[in-house]
Amino acid sequence: MRYVIAYDICDPKRLRRIARRVERQALRTQKSVFLFDGDRAALDALLDAVAPLMDLKQDVVQAWKLAQDETVEGAARGAPLNVRPPAVVLAGGRWLLCEDRGDQP
Repeated sequence: MRYVIAYDICDPKRLRRIARRVERQALRTQKSVFLFDGDRAALDALLDAVAPLMDLKQDVVQAWKLAQDETVEGAARGAPLNVRPPAVVLAGGRWLLCEDRGDQP
């Protein structure tokens, strides 16, 4: 199953901690929006993991299940992040998204 996760965190320090935690399991598509692939139990585990990092009276982390026929690309205007790169390289704790260069080697 695929979910969209978004947050609104009031404090910059909490925001950074929560972003780092969510990025371990989800792909960032916007500053506060992520794409998560997993079952409901995995989603609940992620939300439970970020809850102690939040001020539950001020902050919110939400998730919505995408429809089965919804594509990863969805619909957009402007220049969205490529959420389906040809390759992802993990290097030094960072994700490096490799662009498709067509017929170039």
